[in-house]
Amino acid sequence: MKLSENMLSERLQAIAELIPYKETMADIGTDHGFLPVYLIETGRSPQAIAADISEDSLEKAVQLAREKNMEDALSTRLGNGLEIIDASEVDNIVIAGMGGILISEILGKEPEKTKSFKRLILQPRSKIGFLRKWLRDNDFTIVSETLVKEVDKICEIIVAIPYEDVHDEFPFSLVNSPNKYTLEYLETHLEKYEKILDKINREKSSTGRAIHIKDKITHLSNLINMYKEERGKHGS
Repeated sequence: MKLSENMLSERLQAIAELIPYKETMADIGTDHGFLPVYLIETGRSPQAIAADISEDSLEKAVQLAREKNMEDALSTRLGNGLEIIDASEVDNIVIAGMGGILISEILGKEPEKTKSFKRLILQPRSKIGFLRKWLRDNDFTIVSETLVKEVDKICEIIVAIPYEDVHDEFPFSLVNSPNKYTLEYLETHLEKYEKILDKINREKSSTGRAIHIKDKITHLSNLINMYKEERGKHGS
C-alpha cells in the first residue's frame, strides 16, 4: 500500500502542502522519513533528502525507502543539521518538531548556506518568538504561518524566505491589505516583467539581469496566487 493512501498526521500533511510542486526538499530530523517518502510518492517532489543525527532513527527511513524502491529519489544522510546538505542543493528545508532555539542554532551555524535555499519550512515545538526574532535579525522574511493540531497541541508552521530587495518593491502588505486595484496592479507588473524577460532571452543578453527579472516574476506570481487564495477563502 502506498504511504499516500494512509493519512499523514495533520501536522505533516500541512507541511507537505507547503512544498511547491516539482521542488526538492530536505527533511532535517526526519525520523521515519514519512514526509519525504510521501512527497516523492505523490509526485510533489522529484528528489528529497532524509537527514537525522540519530543512526537508529535514520535506519527507519532507509528501510522505508528500500521498501518503496525509491533509493534513487530519496537520499538518506546521517549527520547534524545542515552540515550534510550542500548549499543550494535543494529548494526547501524542513525542520519540524524541534525547539525554536535549537532550530535557530541549526540555521545559524552556516548563515550563507542557510540563505542559499529558496524556502525554510519550520515547525517549532517551543520558543516560537525566539525563532521569529532570529529570522528577522538574520534577514529572513516570514511569508506565511499556519496552525495545525496534533493530538491535543496546536502547532505553528512558519514559512520563511531569504530577504530580497524585490520585497521592498512589491511587499506582502499589498496582499495583506488589498483593495479593488490590487490584482490589476500585480498583473500589470507581472506582464511587464514577462515581456522584459522574453526580450532578454531573444537577444541572449545579460544572464545576471535575466535572473533578477525571473526573481521578480516569481515573487509577483506568488503574490497573485496568495491574493486569489485569500479572496477565494472569503468568497469574493
